Amino acid sequence: MLGVSLILILAMGLFTYYDMVTRVKFHLKEQEKRAHEISDTVMRSIEYPMLDGEMEAVQAILEKLNRLKGVTVVDLCDTAGTIRYSGLPANIGKVDDSEVTKKALRTSSPLKGLEIVEGKKILHHAMPIPNEQTCYKCHGAEKKILGVLTVGISWTPIEERIAALRNREITLGIVSVMVVGFFLTLFLSKYITRPLSTLTRLADEISRGRPGFEFGRMLKCWEVEKCDKTDCPAYGNTEIMCWYVDGTFCKVQPSGKFPEKLDMCRECGVYKTHVGDEMVQLADSFKHMLYRLKVYEEEIRKSEEKYRFLFDYDPNSIFVLDFETLKILDANVRAREFYSYEKNELIGKSFTDLGTDEYADGVLSVERTMLSTQSSVYHKIQQRRKDGSTFYVNVYASQVMPMGKYGIIIATAVDITERLAKEAQLIQASKMSTLGEMATGVAHELNQPLTTIQISADFISNMLMEGRKIPEAELALVSEEMKGQIDRAVRIINHLREFGRKTEIQKEKVDINEPIEGVITILGQQLKVRGIKVVLDLKEGLSPIFGDSYNLEQVFVDLVVNARDAMEEKKGKLEGVDFENTLTVRTFEENDQVVVTISDTGPGIPGDIREKIFEPFFTTKEVGQGTGLGLSISYGIVKDHNGTIEVESEAGKGATFRISFPSWNEGQEGA
Repeated sequence: MLGVSLILILAMGLFTYYDMVTRVKFHLKEQEKRAHEISDTVMRSIEYPMLDGEMEAVQAILEKLNRLKGVTVVDLCDTAGTIRYSGLPANIGKVDDSEVTKKALRTSSPLKGLEIVEGKKILHHAMPIPNEQTCYKCHGAEKKILGVLTVGISWTPIEERIAALRNREITLGIVSVMVVGFFLTLFLSKYITRPLSTLTRLADEISRGRPGFEFGRMLKCWEVEKCDKTDCPAYGNTEIMCWYVDGTFCKVQPSGKFPEKLDMCRECGVYKTHVGDEMVQLADSFKHMLYRLKVYEEEIRKSEEKYRFLFDYDPNSIFVLDFETLKILDANVRAREFYSYEKNELIGKSFTDLGTDEYADGVLSVERTMLSTQSSVYHKIQQRRKDGSTFYVNVYASQVMPMGKYGIIIATAVDITERLAKEAQLIQASKMSTLGEMATGVAHELNQPLTTIQISADFISNMLMEGRKIPEAELALVSEEMKGQIDRAVRIINHLREFGRKTEIQKEKVDINEPIEGVITILGQQLKVRGIKVVLDLKEGLSPIFGDSYNLEQVFVDLVVNARDAMEEKKGKLEGVDFENTLTVRTFEENDQVVVTISDTGPGIPGDIREKIFEPFFTTKEVGQGTGLGLSISYGIVKDHNGTIEVESEAGKGATFRISFPSWNEGQEGA
């Protein structure tokens, strides 16, 4: 309103100023014209009296003209500016101070102009009197002008008239602004301010989470049209206009969806009655927005309840973690029950604090920056409940981007404690089976040191029975030989005992050559007895890997035993053919991986079963000769060490198993 008032004032002010300037110019022109007419009248009136020398008549004429309305000056001056005759006799003999008169004398040209005399503004008109031939007898022929006739008209009445007009226009402008402002106020209040105020309150209620504010009267289309279609989606709906509702049963059948149905709704009498200006449309849009907001809010609530139910009652423990700090932001019911924590105890706690001391620094810390929308899996993570009891889980971690600067991590912990116990039983059973198969070989391994010890003991016993003195050098040599053979037998027995003993998973830095050499220690004699040549190509100085030495030894035992059986099978089929079976074991490094290859010269693995050999209970051996669990267990152990196991084979050319492990890095424990 202030803006509109200022615009009106400015417009009327400019109009008044223009009008005043125009009026001043008009009146000035009119007064100049009048002054010129008076001067011309004076000149004609005094011409003959002056020629006749009747100067008293000239004075009388000037005094008579001076009494005209608005005329203040009628002076007749000589060339020196001295007043010779005047409408006011008191001015005779005085010098005319008017600048207009002086300039007219100098230029010999008629001039006019406004001047202030004794505080009053007067329009002066100075007309030079030329020296004409009729004047030569008195003034001579040399002079150009004889004097100046100056007529002055008062400008005050004009100013008063203009001021009155100006004041009247200003008053009219103020009244106009007040009238316009009054009606503008009524219009704005009714059609703009009041609806906007209501919309503002509605928006405020929505922002406060209370979208229940009623806005205006709801148009009930079923009442207007006296409709009885109670199954119409818009029937009885007091929250939204019918043209916003999809699939209505109106007379013109606008049963489509908003906004496409509006083209048909425009033909409806209800729509035509209700539709108004922009404010009405804005109000309708607000109602529609509020209605949709409530619908979406209800959908979000139901969706949240559904996903909260799925989240809380998933059979696995689920954690929502901050990407940068790994602090727990949320945990489902299963996690709270399984870890024996209350929700407020878990929130804000670091996920790594749930691990045992062995794994506290490693869980999700090494590969965390590599997470993406794809899951990263961490196998056999040992964690602890609130009461201190431990268990094993596989952790599946996925990065979700929309929340926070770097997103969040959804970590799902799957309890594998029972599965690991069963796997340990299978591994133990496989070890016992292997030990049973190795009994003959072990007997051969121990026979050689025992024979050497027996010979040495018989030598000493015979020397003592014969009463001969045994030279110290010879006695020391025999004693050293016996001690060496005893140590060898002890190593074989201890290795068999450790191999067959059931142990917990204990990962540490391992030189991959050590479990391989242990396997050859146990099976070497057995392979030799069966005519199998063993070739060890173990590179020294390999980078260590992070793993469990005894479980790795089980992998190599299974692979060596399978190679042995394959070569025995080939030898049986090709009986009478002269050839040598060879088992080759190599270790080397490649692309930050420690690689072990075990090759045999057996019959090879047919292509149609190559993909099945790592499946549980799959075996090509006859019934009773194999369980089909060896390679399956080995596959699981290799995966638990973040490694890979592959096989290359051609029919008749043997097979090569390639096992790769990531080399150990500083800070890897627990990863």
